[in-house]
Amino acid sequence: MGFLDKLRGTGHDPAPKTILAAAVPMSGPGVRTFNRARATSTTDQWQNEARYYYDVIGELRAPVVWIANAVSQADLHATDIDPDTGKPTGPSDDQRAQTVAMQAFGGPSQRAGLLRTVAICWQVTGEAWIIIRPGEPQQPDTWLVLSGDKVRSKGDSWQYTDPMTAAAITLTAQDRMIRVWSPHPFDQSKADSAVRPALPILREIEKATQNIAARLDSRIALNGLMAIAEELDFPKGDFQTSSESFMDQLLTSAEYGLSNPGQASSQVPMAFQAPGELIANGGAFAHYDISTQFDGQVVELRQDGRTRLAASLDMPKDVAEGTQGESNHWTSWKVEEDTYKIYIETLLKAIGDAISEHWMQPALIAMGETAETAKLREIGWDTTAIVARPDASETLESLYDKVLISDEYMLSEHGVPEDAMPSPEERTRRMLEKLVSVAPTLLADPAIADALNLGLEVAPAAAGVDANVTPGGELESPEPAPARALPSTRSQEPTPEPVPDGLVAAAELIVFDALSRAGGRLLTNQNRGQFKSTPREELHTVIQPGNVDALMEGSFQFTDRVAEAFSVEPARFQDSIRAYTGWLLSTSRAHDPEHLAFFLRKLW
Repeated sequence: MGFLDKLRGTGHDPAPKTILAAAVPMSGPGVRTFNRARATSTTDQWQNEARYYYDVIGELRAPVVWIANAVSQADLHATDIDPDTGKPTGPSDDQRAQTVAMQAFGGPSQRAGLLRTVAICWQVTGEAWIIIRPGEPQQPDTWLVLSGDKVRSKGDSWQYTDPMTAAAITLTAQDRMIRVWSPHPFDQSKADSAVRPALPILREIEKATQNIAARLDSRIALNGLMAIAEELDFPKGDFQTSSESFMDQLLTSAEYGLSNPGQASSQVPMAFQAPGELIANGGAFAHYDISTQFDGQVVELRQDGRTRLAASLDMPKDVAEGTQGESNHWTSWKVEEDTYKIYIETLLKAIGDAISEHWMQPALIAMGETAETAKLREIGWDTTAIVARPDASETLESLYDKVLISDEYMLSEHGVPEDAMPSPEERTRRMLEKLVSVAPTLLADPAIADALNLGLEVAPAAAGVDANVTPGGELESPEPAPARALPSTRSQEPTPEPVPDGLVAAAELIVFDALSRAGGRLLTNQNRGQFKSTPREELHTVIQPGNVDALMEGSFQFTDRVAEAFSVEPARFQDSIRAYTGWLLSTSRAHDPEHLAFFLRKLW
């Protein structure tokens, strides 16, 4: 059953409380009274002219439709109102209120189209008429949005022009009609819009366009005047004068050339005879251009009109000029957010207030709620699809890597459900895989190989491992060999000797060089100048690295000489330095001599 069926006989007074919307009486003397006031306030011809220019001036239609399309993306819900402040507190938990709200504007299937029509009417003529008709038993109500010129009174009732059949439909006392309008500040019963003061500008744009089109047509019909000397020796043929015969021959030659552009004959010039003195003086015939200086200014005048129109419309200038798509991704989101807060939010609030007061709240009262409770419900808007926010993914990833935000928050900000999180076992395995990818020598640790289900059998003494890696990637203090070592050999393992300080110091220089190179590659035009206080070798801790291998390309040039000086195998030394540097870059960690010593201990 439609909600309007529930309103019959409730005795609810639909008197408006805001000037932005009014519920229109459907029958009786009130129709004539309302229509007289309406006739006084809407007989101005500016609305008809505004509708005309919306149809013929693309510079007006395009930005209006852009705003309307944004409005159509808004979703609605029932929201509660704080009785003390009168402000909405968020979506309502009342299921009945949510059910009523979901039926507004014909439900989800029709809502976008109707909201778009309301937004266009609001911007162009300053008003829209919402008609709600009860459906058949067990059927939803029918919603229509019409322009003011499609609604008229007939005696003690109202008629409207059906948008599908163009038939005149008479409204009954069971129907409901709501006028939503932007009030004129000096006569608030009249509608107002930004198009009204722009009408003179629109006239200029139209006339300039017509002038340009007329001049194009005139150039096709007559491209200036040509004077031909009487002394020109050209046979008249069937014509009365030589000039007429000459022009006929000229047009015939041009037509042949255009129809045979690829043939050599089309390039042969047309020949005629003329007295030598005329040719010597550049005479024989002359062309007169009939264009005026004003012709060259019309295009500029039209562009000036477009600029003034953009400044007049009630929307951001870049939207009015059609240049909003040219903004780069660093600033375009702000334009859209400003557009919503200043322009779109006002319209949505006017629509929501009108539907709340004149349809939703009466429907809730008819369904059993008290008037006091119903007044604490209204239509709220979900603008997620309208307002674009800045891309904070890089910032979130940086905070997440530094363990400053939780897994749950990271998932919610990216719209990923929590049940998509990996299990603890899978998380451990994947983190170990990431660590091993930058430090393959860690596979010598039997515990890591076992955690990765690789089935590797490595002798503890040969592995040379004296530190463990936790699932979080942190290095722990040296511990005894893994439990997989045989009890009989566990006490026989030699104590590893410390890495010489000289080797660590030399390796540090190589690491700092590689990190500095990587830091220089991380500085782009977008972030240059933002991290002046951060040393170049630590830029990877504040700028999320991308391809680690690319960042390290060209580094580690002197590892062979250092390896020879300390009598270690050059290839293994370079692998250890490369694995350590890649680990720092991929985990956004700063250099730590103890961590470096751990990676070098396998060599000693």
